[in-house]
Formats: sequence, structure tokens, C-alpha cells
Amino acid sequence: MVAFPHYHLVPKELKANLRWRSEILRDAAEDDSFAAAIKQMCSEDYLFYINGFGWTYDPRDTQFPKKPFITYTEFQDEVIAGAIDAIMKGHDITWPKSRAMGASWIGITVFECFWHFEYELSFLLVSRNEKYVDQAGNPKSMFWKIDYLHLNQPRWLLPTGRWLGWKDPNRKILHLKNADTDTVISGESTTGDAGRGDKRTAMMIDEHAAFEVNEGFKVLRSSRDTANCRIFNSTPQGSTNAFFEIVHKSGAKMFRMHWSKHPEYNRALYTSEKGPDGLYHLKVLDKDFLGVVTTMRKEWDAPGDFIFPEEYPFILDGKLRSPWYDIQESRCVSKQEIAQELDIDFLGSEYLFFDQSFILQLVEECCVQPLLSGRLIFNPVTLEPEGFTEDPKGPLHLWFNLAGNEEVLTDRAFFHGKKFGLGTDVSFGTGASNSVTSVVDLTNGKKVALWKDPRTPPDAFAAETVALAKWFNNGFLAWDASGPSGKAFTKPVVGYKYPNIYYRRDEETTRQRISRQPGYFLNPEDRMVLLQDYRTALADRVFINPSEEGLMETLQFIVKPGGGVEHASAANSQNPTGARGAHGDEVIADALASRLPGFCPHELKTQTLKAPWMSPQWRLEQEEIALAMAEQSDW
Repeated sequence: MVAFPHYHLVPKELKANLRWRSEILRDAAEDDSFAAAIKQMCSEDYLFYINGFGWTYDPRDTQFPKKPFITYTEFQDEVIAGAIDAIMKGHDITWPKSRAMGASWIGITVFECFWHFEYELSFLLVSRNEKYVDQAGNPKSMFWKIDYLHLNQPRWLLPTGRWLGWKDPNRKILHLKNADTDTVISGESTTGDAGRGDKRTAMMIDEHAAFEVNEGFKVLRSSRDTANCRIFNSTPQGSTNAFFEIVHKSGAKMFRMHWSKHPEYNRALYTSEKGPDGLYHLKVLDKDFLGVVTTMRKEWDAPGDFIFPEEYPFILDGKLRSPWYDIQESRCVSKQEIAQELDIDFLGSEYLFFDQSFILQLVEECCVQPLLSGRLIFNPVTLEPEGFTEDPKGPLHLWFNLAGNEEVLTDRAFFHGKKFGLGTDVSFGTGASNSVTSVVDLTNGKKVALWKDPRTPPDAFAAETVALAKWFNNGFLAWDASGPSGKAFTKPVVGYKYPNIYYRRDEETTRQRISRQPGYFLNPEDRMVLLQDYRTALADRVFINPSEEGLMETLQFIVKPGGGVEHASAANSQNPTGARGAHGDEVIADALASRLPGFCPHELKTQTLKAPWMSPQWRLEQEEIALAMAEQSDW
């Protein structure tokens, strides 16, 4: 890791720091050799340089908007050291952050350190709009921050010509060159492919999640070969953007800038924990703080002052809080805004279809690890099951025990007298997403088994699923038959002549007449209805799901701006990673399984009585059979 040999010499308390700076400037003005020695120390220790000569600007402080950059030991030193190390060694880093953590100032200041003291390097600053990169007089622009830093530094510390500000011949729009070291900092917006065809020492992509989705992924693709070190900085804005992908699906080292690490924001830090009585109980984390604090609630007319902790109106909801956080929450208009601006909550910053707090409650109430994992052994020709063999890496997970000590477990005591249903979602088996079968006990709505694998092709998955259905007392099978993968699964299931399967219903008619088309067809409207029904089944506890992974997948379904529901990765059409993560496949399988108690086989039989021979109804059914057979012949 990077060494900082002189950093300890700089006072961290504000008044002491300002006095130290004043003394250094006075002595350097009187002694050129002293100034040269200080400049050499700055080049050897960037934290010494930043804390001794760095500046920031905060217009929220109307009395003192100009502030010395005094880093917070708790988190800023670690972030700065990590950025320096990443640039020197050449690897990506990400900074998911709460709002107002100074991330942009940190990244720009680190780049300026290298620009100031290192030779023949090249850096690139990228933002979503050119005015945020370089615009004269705009404090939000990144180059304005560099200019501001130099404006407040002594002439003896600056490179040749830099004291001239905008008149420096090496300072152009979107470009700054150090005349002494030939190191440059350039800027680009995402109106083009940022960095494409270029070579840089490092790049910083500022507020990456705020980029238009396509542009955010363009930056990922174009910058990969541009620089070995890329710094991605942003507050979250959901999971359908490139920043989510780089944080969660790459090898980039993450430095999480949470508000609770900020010494001004975490004063009087507290939380609450749920006790045996099911209620939340206060836990004060900042036990050293005693005094008056100001806070605010949405229902109050004005902020109030309280002695902490005796008089403070604590909010007990299990979240990490402080008086500062409570004030900021009172200013937010929605849970999504709180999740985005404060909590670094990627999923919570989207409008989720499933309520996050309720899903987390279900996880706590219902979820347990499977009792057995392994594989079903079956005859490859007849698909008749022969038993279960344990394998921790196997695709089949059971929430019940099988008796016996043999290598292949064949005891079927658990199955006696039970009826089961199987809901299935089919993938192509290429590793991009899972094929999943969820097994439900039709008598009580409990999920008892799960088969999941990303690399089993549809035809082999059909064999596994039919064998599984046979094992579960010839369970009733329903699957998503839509799309190419659904068709590729349907054809072998029909070929196996497994009889106990779901046939498409006409959902729009009151009779809901059953067709001769096998499988459940999930067009966007039917998918919406299915997920709504599943959400209700979870809420009413008529479907009990012990799978934590399956329940947490529900939080990846978002409400689209124009209405409708889709998985977050589906909303992200520019995903360049191959989307090897979950696609909500277990959710779809669970949702299908949750409907099966209402579609028990004996109920279906009463609805499919044969029409009289040659009657109009009989002729209509024959036409449907012929049409279904013709469609199957095309598969």
C-alpha cells in the first residue's frame, strides 16, 4: 500500500490547520530552499499535500464556503490511498456513495496530485454532460474544481504558467497540461464513446448511474482498453444501469462511501434491533456523544432541539440512523429517494413491484437452508425415478429428509398420501440464466423442493422435470411455454406423453375454457397477472417459500415508468456482461407453482368432459387438437 511519511506533520483540527498553513506560507515566502523542501515533501506524500494545500468549496455554508481540504481519517484517507494504489497498480475501483460525501472532490484531487508531481502521464475525466466536465464559472464542473484548487495555492507550489489561471496557455477547454511534467488531464462527456481509441493512465467516470442507460454502457465498452484504472463514482439509481453492473458484476475493488462514516453525519449514531417480543428496541451506537441535537420530522412544522439521548424522539425501524439522517429523511419525498441519496440501496432506489420490507420479513420468518442437496436418479429411457443421491453441488434441493443410509436414498415415507405441483421456467442452458422447477405441496402450499441449473439445455431439462414430476407422485406440471426455449421444452414433454400437465386456459372468458395447447404462455399481460397473484399468495401466506434466494429475487422486479412489470436485467438491454446473474427465473417458477393449488388435476377433469360426438363443441375441440398438433410438428 502507499506510504505517507509526512502526513502526520499536518494538524487536522481546523484552526490549527489554518495556522500551520499560514506559517508554512510565511516561511516559504522568506526562504526559497524551505519552499523547495515543502514542495518535495508534497511530491512524496499526497495526503500531506492535500491536507496542507488542498481546498474545497461548499456553497451550502454561507459564511465560509471556501474550506481547507482536511481529510477525514475514518474514510477519506482510505479512499484516497485506495485510488492512488489503483492508479499505480492499474486496476478498477468503484465508489458507491451516499449524497454529499465529497467523492468528486476526492477523485479530482487525486488526479491533480499525479498531474502535479508525476511525469508524462495522462488522465481523463468523464461526465454525462459537457457542462459538468468543464464550464467556466460552474462549480459543478470538474475542471472548475481543479482551477479553484490552483487559484488558492502559492505560486511557488504551482507549475510554470499555472498561476495565470484561464490565461495559462496550457489550459484549454476540456484540457490542462502541466508544462513542467508534460502530464495532462483531459475531459469528455458521454455524447460520444468516451476514451475510445485513446490511451490513458486512469479515468474517472463521475455520477455514472446518472448517465442515460445506453451511454453508461458505451463508456464501459469504450473505456475497457483505454485505461487499466477506471474510477466509477455514483450514488445508486436502481439496477438497470451500467454502474450497478460494474459494482456488482466485475472485479473492481469497491470503497463504499456510506454517510455513517462521515464524522459530521454520524454524530449521535443509533439503530434498533428486534427483540423476542417482535418489537424494535433502541441501541445507541455513539455512546460518547451527550448534548443538544437538532432534528426534524415530516409531520413537524419546524426543526426541534433535544438533549441526546434522554429527550431524543428515536425512530425505531431497524435502520442505521442519526439526527442528521433523520433530518435528511424528512426532506425526502419517497422511500426510493432515501434509498438512492442516503442508503446506497440499489434495489430500494427503484420502484419495486414486491415490497422490500415485507420480503425481508418473509425471509426472516420462513427461510431455512435445504435439508438435502443432490441429484435425482432415473431411467434415461422410461424416466422412472430410482432414488436420490446426495451431492452438495447438485441441482435438486429438498426441504424434507429422506430416510436410509444407502448411497441412493429410496425411502418415500414423506411422499405418502400427498399431491404435488411443479412450476417450471425454462432457459436455453447456456449459462446466462437458470432453468428452474419449483415443487409445491398442493395440500398446504409449501414449497418442498427446487431444481435449478444454468447449463442444462431445454430437452435434457424436460427429461429431468418429467422424472421429477413422476417422483413427486405424478405431480401436476405447469411451465412457461412461451418463446423458443419454452417450445424447445414443450416438444419433448409432449413426446414423453406425461399426462398430468397444465393446458392453456382462456383467461379472458368467464368459463376459462381449457385449450389443447400445453403449457402456460406468459405474454406481458399474463406475466403481470401471474406476478400479482404470486405477490398476493405470499401476502396471504397461502404459498410458503423457504428459499431465501428465491424470495430475494423478487426484489429484482421493477415497475416500468409506463406501467407493467419486468426484471431489472430485462430493462437493461445494453448489458454487456452476458447477464450471468439471476434473471428472476426462480420467481417465475415459484409464481407458477403458487397457482397450482387452484389447478389441481381433479378440478381440471371436471372441466374437460368430452362433448357429444359430432356436436358443435366436439367439432371445435377437434379443430383445436388439429391446430395444436400442427404447431407441435413445427417444433
